[in-house]
Amino acid sequence: AKACLETNPDDAQIKTALEQLSGQLHNAELEHYQLSVQNYPTNLAAKYEYAIRLVRSEKYNEAIPLFQESQKDPRRKIASMNQIGFCFFMKGWLADAIDVFTNAIESHELKDDAAGKELRYNLARAYEEQGDKEKALEIYRKIAQFDFAYKDVSQRVDKLRSQKTEPTSQ
Repeated sequence: AKACLETNPDDAQIKTALEQLSGQLHNAELEHYQLSVQNYPTNLAAKYEYAIRLVRSEKYNEAIPLFQESQKDPRRKIASMNQIGFCFFMKGWLADAIDVFTNAIESHELKDDAAGKELRYNLARAYEEQGDKEKALEIYRKIAQFDFAYKDVSQRVDKLRSQKTEPTSQ
């Protein structure tokens, strides 16, 4: 279906079919990992994968406890903490998201790898959403210094800098 859509990008029927297939795949994965967690309650990998599918379904309250358990697996600790922070961010619990992202950054050994950049980016987004533009700008700037093309960091730096120089109306 994806190949058909690439050759006919404006075909609404193909888009609809692809959306239906994607939805069916997501539901099948969700059910598979739910059963895996039920049948193998100590399997932290299954809990992590199930929680990822729950996040895709915007079921953050269900995903958070699973990520909290899956972070006991050292291989998934940082990724789980990042997802917990993301869930809090999406729920609007910005102070909690900031705490989790900060703890994850402190726990993460490689500061400039993909996970480190993702954590810092998410922390900056949480600060920005909370209204702390100065802290957000500082973190975005540090990301841009070692990976200028990372996501939309350069645009966010420009935007926050322009807001900083604009006179505030009283």
